Amino acid sequence: MTLALPLSDAQWPLKRSEEAAPSPADDDVLAGKRVVIAEDEGIISLQMDRILTRAGMRVVGKANNGSETVEIVLRERPDIILMDIRMPLMDGMQAAERILAEYRPCIVFVTAFGDYQGQAKQIDACGYLVKPVTAQKLVPFLQEAYALWQQRS
Repeated sequence: MTLALPLSDAQWPLKRSEEAAPSPADDDVLAGKRVVIAEDEGIISLQMDRILTRAGMRVVGKANNGSETVEIVLRERPDIILMDIRMPLMDGMQAAERILAEYRPCIVFVTAFGDYQGQAKQIDACGYLVKPVTAQKLVPFLQEAYALWQQRS
């Protein structure tokens, strides 16, 4: 399992245990946050939607390709984007670069491929998470990634 956050070069990528449970104080960092899910696999998108909703977040958009992601994000202005990398029409890296040229949300790449971490770090992504995604893995990761992103911003 690979989990990565944009920490100092010596700390990137960060490894975490899948068993890490969110502490009650950390829950507030995600409560009410607006999120867009960019994922071309319907079942994975649905799974992430349920996890995020149960964590108190508001899913304000879903896209199944990169072009649609850019359009939704620039219209909705979410706090967080969960971005797949390999999507139709425009990949997640290209979509992220277009979004970041106009707007600075916390972008977390959620992908089946671990070999894009360097690119993700280079475009100043908020984090990088390798699938499969579970609530026990995603929620604590987002809490930490978003908290660190807020400190940087």
